[in-house]
Amino acid sequence: MKKLLIFCFVAGWLANPVFATDKPEIRWYGFVKSDFFVDTRDVVAARQGQFYLYPQPQSLNAAGDDLNENFSFHFLAIQTRLGLEVKGPYAFGAQSRALIEGAFFGNIESDINGFRLRHAFVEFNWDDTHRLMLGQFWHPLFVETVVPGVVSFNTGAPFKPFARNPQIRYTRTQGSVDIITAAMSQIDFVSQGGTSDLRFSGIPNLHSQIRFNRADFHAGLGVDWKRLRPNLISDVPNANQPSVSSLAVTAFGRYQTGKMRFLTQHTYGGNLFDHLMLGGYALIDSQSPELTDISVMSSWLDYEYGSDFSVGLFAGFTYNLGTTEDVNLAFSGPRGANIAYINRIAPRVQWQSGPARLSLEFEATTAAYGTPDNRLSISDEKAVTNYRLLFAAWYFF
Repeated sequence: MKKLLIFCFVAGWLANPVFATDKPEIRWYGFVKSDFFVDTRDVVAARQGQFYLYPQPQSLNAAGDDLNENFSFHFLAIQTRLGLEVKGPYAFGAQSRALIEGAFFGNIESDINGFRLRHAFVEFNWDDTHRLMLGQFWHPLFVETVVPGVVSFNTGAPFKPFARNPQIRYTRTQGSVDIITAAMSQIDFVSQGGTSDLRFSGIPNLHSQIRFNRADFHAGLGVDWKRLRPNLISDVPNANQPSVSSLAVTAFGRYQTGKMRFLTQHTYGGNLFDHLMLGGYALIDSQSPELTDISVMSSWLDYEYGSDFSVGLFAGFTYNLGTTEDVNLAFSGPRGANIAYINRIAPRVQWQSGPARLSLEFEATTAAYGTPDNRLSISDEKAVTNYRLLFAAWYFF
């Protein structure tokens, strides 16, 4: 509540013309959303199942019963969102803009219902050809222009990279082409060892991307690089700790004509733990610490048809590619190191009437658990599936 009061105070301060040479354009926006869902087994998720990734593995007791095969339900409204956009006068020869956005998702599990910052940035736009953004926004791997229309709060994770990062982002627009370069730190979506993994590497997460824009077609390619330096040895300065560098690439596209929309994204790379994907990094040798990244491949597509009443289908697949070197299996930390693959299919129907929307989605998510070898290649796979039925009511403003 304290954070929300501060947010409203700042918003009021910005709206007061005493503090501006020209009165800025103020726009409040957001939505109220209530989710009602049921699951057929226990799941890996955040905030009491709200942000759902994949099902838990089998856990058999002496009688052969699966302890994770439990039917559950929940009702939550924590995705409710509030934002403020301020379009100000010219500054530094550019059109200025600021945005603050938050939700009631909380920062940690015990803070559920707490107000949490999502986006907060200042942007300068020079004639729609040069744009500079300073602040917190989606990581470029998320690709905010190609987002599946799923009802679930997971927005396609763990198939679509999902992270918001403090960043410096520059966009150069030439005709129908955008070229984006960005440098990021971490705050909410972090690597295995927390924000210190990236901070003490001495180099921000770097990203380059190109986007091609047309009225009915949008596509692009991106390359992402980061170096992490985890604190593995307690009596060694951070600067002398072992580091691991990782590369990721993504390709994406959106095609829209009439009432039909088709979107897709494909991602391959290492150490994508901070994007809520499988993998991360692993320890090679505990005696003389060396690290290697764990590679994953992921693809998703989303089809939607309709306007006020629409139907859609999301399908995603991600595969654990393991490591190129033998690793210490006792080292913990990577996400889903014993998972060979995850897939999901999720049909949905939505009905929009004015500012209100009613949505129904069925998610079938399968995770194949098994035994990893020294390179995290999985054998003896046992697939488990969770079925989630989700109903959501929205009111946009």
